[in-house]
Amino acid sequence: MYVKECPECKGKSYSAGRSDWICPYCGEDLNNVEAKQPEN
Repeated sequence: MYVKECPECKGKSYSAGRSDWICPYCGEDLNNVEAKQPEN
């Protein structure tokens, strides 16, 4: 699982994959944001 933080709204979203990632909160395209492993 991966997590990305939206640079626009600062919302965190989670996904099993890294492709075609859109922020579920504001609709920002996150494909150019680095995906990270979530912290436990």
